[in-house]
Order: sequence, then structure tokens, then C-alpha cells
Amino acid sequence: MSRHLANLPNLVIANGATAATTPITAYLDDAKTITLVAPATLTGTITIRGSVDGGVTYVDAGSGGSDITIGAGNAVTLTDPAFNAISVLSSIAEGAERIFQVIKSFEVSR
Repeated sequence: MSRHLANLPNLVIANGATAATTPITAYLDDAKTITLVAPATLTGTITIRGSVDGGVTYVDAGSGGSDITIGAGNAVTLTDPAFNAISVLSSIAEGAERIFQVIKSFEVSR
């Protein structure tokens, strides 16, 4: 098997909003990892959210009993994600549009 990377659609929080305008609800079924890269500036605390019902209901992603958050200019990688949809949520309204790059890794058998 060989591992490959694929850029997914960006997650965007609009100016004055708290939630991503369009969650990613496709392309995650074969993901071995999902990496989110935060913009250099954030107003609030950003929590990564996942869904197991295709994006109808979201819950905060967690690890070791704590929510997974991402800081300004940082990246977070989720390993073997069980989600089929992913989004981000800010604790307060963002002061400008915020764009999060999303990358997945997946394996291809030969």
C-alpha cells in the first residue's frame, strides 16, 4: 500500500460568524488522517467538530477527555477519524473571514 495526500475543500468561518459556512460532508470515507491548518489570526477558541450522520448533528471532537482545539497558525491531525463530516466552531464571532486548509491522507493498494 502507498499513502497519498489530497487537499479537501477549505473550512471557512465568515466575518462575524462562529461556525464554518460549509462543513466537509464528503471525501472522508477513506481518510487515514485529516489535518486542519488554522489561519495566522483567530478571534476565538476554535473547536474541531465531527459528525457520524453525514453532517446533520455535530459533536466536539475529543481526545483524552478534552475537546480538540486549534490555535492560530497551528495544525491539528486527526488519526483514523470515525467522522463522515467535519467542521469547526469558534467560541465567539470571528473578526474577519477565517480559512482553514484541510488535507487528508489515504492509502491505495497496488
